[in-house]
Amino acid sequence: MDSARILLAGGGAEANAALREAFDDDGFTIELVHTSSTDETLTELVSQPFQLCVVRGQSDAPEFALEICEGAKESGVRIPMVVLMDLVSRQSENEFLNAGAMAAMPWDGSQGAMLRNLVRMTVMLRSTEENLRTSNDRLVQEMITIQDERERAEGMNAQYVELAENYAIAKEELEKLNQEKNKFFSIIAHDLRSPFTSLLGFTALLEQRADKLSPDKVKEYAETINDSATRVFKLLENLLEWSRLQMDRIEFEPRDVQLADIAGKTIEVMSPVAADKNITLTEGIQAPQAFADPYMIDAVIRNLVNNAIKFTPDGGAVTIAYDITPEGMARVSVKDTGVGMDADKLSKLFHLAENVTTAGTEGEKGTGLGLLLCEDLVERNGGKLHIESELGKGSTFSFTLPLKAPDETEIEAEVPRKVARA
Repeated sequence: MDSARILLAGGGAEANAALREAFDDDGFTIELVHTSSTDETLTELVSQPFQLCVVRGQSDAPEFALEICEGAKESGVRIPMVVLMDLVSRQSENEFLNAGAMAAMPWDGSQGAMLRNLVRMTVMLRSTEENLRTSNDRLVQEMITIQDERERAEGMNAQYVELAENYAIAKEELEKLNQEKNKFFSIIAHDLRSPFTSLLGFTALLEQRADKLSPDKVKEYAETINDSATRVFKLLENLLEWSRLQMDRIEFEPRDVQLADIAGKTIEVMSPVAADKNITLTEGIQAPQAFADPYMIDAVIRNLVNNAIKFTPDGGAVTIAYDITPEGMARVSVKDTGVGMDADKLSKLFHLAENVTTAGTEGEKGTGLGLLLCEDLVERNGGKLHIESELGKGSTFSFTLPLKAPDETEIEAEVPRKVARA
């Protein structure tokens, strides 16, 4: 820089002329602004840009220079301040420096070289300071930009992680749906086709040989046809009920219900079936009240009792019992003295992709959908289905239900909407 804008405070015309003379024929030009009062000087310093402020500090009135230095310091002015003193005094020099001056030097008008060097050094320092400030501002801005880019990158990474997780969940759900599809095809291809084949075969025999068959034979064929039709009906009923539940198309209307009343209806319907196999069907006492959808719970108890009868041999027993769990839930248990299950079959019981169905003690057929339906219905009501079984010693199917209506937030947390099962 070969020029500077300097503010001269005080000193009169002689100080102005001496300051200008110091730079004559030097190639360094100055723009000099001269003020004579404290207020005028501080106003200029605050409102106008200067590279240097020179203050004439006279020995008979040092307050002028001190007030300007202190005022500039309090106002936050960063312009270098140089005080030109009349007399050399270490005490006065320290006072000016403490007040905010960058330098305090003696001046009688003859120290031109010193003043020139001081001005050049001050201007160079000022320029360097401004360059450093500019560089610092640029670095700060770059750091902010880098931080913003880093945050954006972290945000994008979080989005990628979320997308990957969603993809994994979607893939798992797709696999479950594919397993479900395969199971349905298996049911349609085998379990549904088999009774229909029997049904069509015997009706064809009746149609072709009705006039030649004895009454006992006609009765035998009719019983077989009725058995096949009943199996088809039960299978279709479970398929439709379970598919409606998976698509969330079953109305859920929980209320306070007496479990004994619901179980009593099942016992009334299933007692003739149990009697045909010489099975004792009994119910425990002191059934608690629960908060559940009565139609769903009726379907659960009916399926569990029907399964228990199916897998219990002649002369066995099926018992419906009640109690309260330590967690404060109503519990219904259906216990049988049937064939039971080993640990391997028990572990696969609720996997739709696994075919673990077995025939009943008198050859009764099933698809395994009944238990899946029971589990979904129980969980829809805020409970859990639990099974204990030992091969050759029978099984106990128990499920829990809330004793009273939970809060809405608890219902949402405890009864998630199901889409598909593995």
